[in-house]
Amino acid sequence: MKNKDNQISANPPKYLKSTGRSMWSRLMPLIGDQLEESDRALVESYCFNYQLLREAYENIKKNGIQYALYKVVMTPRGDIIDPNHFEGYKSNPACKVLSDATAKLNMLGQQLGLSPQSRAELAKLPKASDKEQSMADLLNGGDNVDF
Repeated sequence: MKNKDNQISANPPKYLKSTGRSMWSRLMPLIGDQLEESDRALVESYCFNYQLLREAYENIKKNGIQYALYKVVMTPRGDIIDPNHFEGYKSNPACKVLSDATAKLNMLGQQLGLSPQSRAELAKLPKASDKEQSMADLLNGGDNVDF
């Protein structure tokens, strides 16, 4: 049984915005009893990256995935030839933020046991109540082989 002093608080950090705080409140009932205070940075990072992902998505919904670039074309003397010369399109920087946050969420989620594969791996770990095995038993698969 874990020491209560070593558990992560169910209350989210105040610096997280409402989206990050909401994610914290959803995560802690799912994984809080598996974590210790030393895991707090992982949970904070997960919630913060979720917050970034949502903010980037809202920006993309509002501004699109790219925007048109225009520049003013002038003569060497400073006379304006074309006040709105089309230069092409530029990617919305929020697209990169969304991509980076998604990748980080995937990585952190695996570390926190939030993916089906990572949950399956965690389920294979021996529990504290399981019979303790020696390192030799673990390495030999239980065979008594002399080296």
